[in-house]
Amino acid sequence: MQLTDEEIRSILKREKLKKRRKQQTRRRLFLILLLIIAIIVAAFIKFRPQPEPLVTEEQPVRGVIFIDPGHGGDDPGSDNGARYEKEDVLKLGLAVRTYLEGKGFEVHMSRISDESVDRELRAQMANECNAQLMVSIHRNKADGKGEGVEAFIPKTDSEESRLLAVNIVKALAEAGFAERTVRAGTLNDPAVDYPEIAATTMPSCLVEVGFISNMDDNKRFDNNLDQNAQAIADAVDNTFRTIYEPGVETDEQAQEEESQAKG
Repeated sequence: MQLTDEEIRSILKREKLKKRRKQQTRRRLFLILLLIIAIIVAAFIKFRPQPEPLVTEEQPVRGVIFIDPGHGGDDPGSDNGARYEKEDVLKLGLAVRTYLEGKGFEVHMSRISDESVDRELRAQMANECNAQLMVSIHRNKADGKGEGVEAFIPKTDSEESRLLAVNIVKALAEAGFAERTVRAGTLNDPAVDYPEIAATTMPSCLVEVGFISNMDDNKRFDNNLDQNAQAIADAVDNTFRTIYEPGVETDEQAQEEESQAKG
């Protein structure tokens, strides 16, 4: 039996309609499945046990300390062949910062990399961050046989700055360096200040941590870097307690009391 053109068109139309309905059915089923999955996921997220939030108690900041590693950038400071002051004091300064932060201090630094910072700007930076103590770290050099640690304080020779300097010198001497002296002003003139501490508004000092021209001092510096950093940090801590926390016993006082108790 031969189909007419009209019958053929009608058959093709029905087949196309049937195919479209199947596609629509598949699409509806797919959307329903997605909806079911979304509902299940949402319910899981809503009702699953939530982990207890980690509770961390933020330690209060005891005070603000400014550490100034001397020189840097195009100013190498003193040298001993391929050894430069700017590199030594940066290593030590960063280590001091770590120990001080462990003691609860907020620590600011004049530099944390090999960069140039004007000497006068260092005092200004310390003032602007409202530091309560400031230590400028350097190394010494001499043509003769110089050795040991010494410190300089502003020419006003305040009791607090002298206490800070004396504590640091003694602490570094206990770490192995020869103990030199604490001076007001500069090495050549007690009426003139080193720029790093000339305009500071807080107790401050400039400490010379051994002679870079002395091989034994260099060994003391390198082999005991952490011990030297801890000595400076402890001295700063004890000074801070004496000035700003007078009711808190210092480490030295605790050791002395313990020694007396044993005696």
